[in-house]
Amino acid sequence: MNFCEGCNIACDGERCPKCGRKKLRAVTEDDFCLVARVDRIFGDNLKTNLENEQIDCVLMPYGTGVKAQFALPLESYLLYVRYKNLDHVRQILKEKNG
Repeated sequence: MNFCEGCNIACDGERCPKCGRKKLRAVTEDDFCLVARVDRIFGDNLKTNLENEQIDCVLMPYGTGVKAQFALPLESYLLYVRYKNLDHVRQILKEKNG
């Protein structure tokens, strides 16, 4: 599995699926990988649940437009977890969206 340091994406290919970058390195267990974009309320609840399971996660505010210009809370987050937990968290999201 490879890792794009620019996009924080773990991928099978030799190019990043998001930016097309060729300079990828082998992913490590502790790399934070992008999982999904989630809305604010779901993201806040998910973070609490993941922390209860001792899973490190990072929620980065994500959005565009007027809210960003006025420094208002953005409507969604980008969710990152360590590579070692990536499949487990993807499964959780799959079950929630079921």
